[in-house]
Amino acid sequence: MKKNKTLLAKLTSHTLIFVILIGLQSCTVDIPDSDTTPPQFSFRITGDGFDQTFDQNTDFHSFQLNLREDAEYDFILTGSDTGGVKEITWQYPHDYIEFVDPISSPWTVTRTSGLSSQISWQGDFTNAITGNILTGKFKPNGELVAFSFDFGVKDFGGQSGTVNSFFASLNLFSGNHNTEIVIF
Repeated sequence: MKKNKTLLAKLTSHTLIFVILIGLQSCTVDIPDSDTTPPQFSFRITGDGFDQTFDQNTDFHSFQLNLREDAEYDFILTGSDTGGVKEITWQYPHDYIEFVDPISSPWTVTRTSGLSSQISWQGDFTNAITGNILTGKFKPNGELVAFSFDFGVKDFGGQSGTVNSFFASLNLFSGNHNTEIVIF
């Protein structure tokens, strides 16, 4: 019975993700004359008995997320804006994060320094869409290591081109401990 409930929960979750993905990727928009509303952001992480979604309303300076070394975590990263999304980025320390599956197109991975890499998606001004979504799995590698995930979402800012943006740093600590949020 428990196995059936788990299977049903996974199926429901995957169906919801698929519907959101189709909706985000297929909604082309006309870029408005003026856009003063910042884009929306969401990062959901599940695994090791943990399930949490962080968004643009999260106070990222008030806590740290402890991850268990070598545990696998599912993630869903989204960025959206009704006036079209210009760019979504996720910078991470490549020495301490291993992606279980490769990041696939239209997302790209670029090494930004000797310590970090960036996953990014670029919107198209001539064919703007409301956003995009990235899903996958990662494993933290490193005992007693502090690092951050740095996220960014930018919109086109309307025809005027005054970009609205959202940036956040999620503080992380990897080690042999439970996955949990530690409040400062």
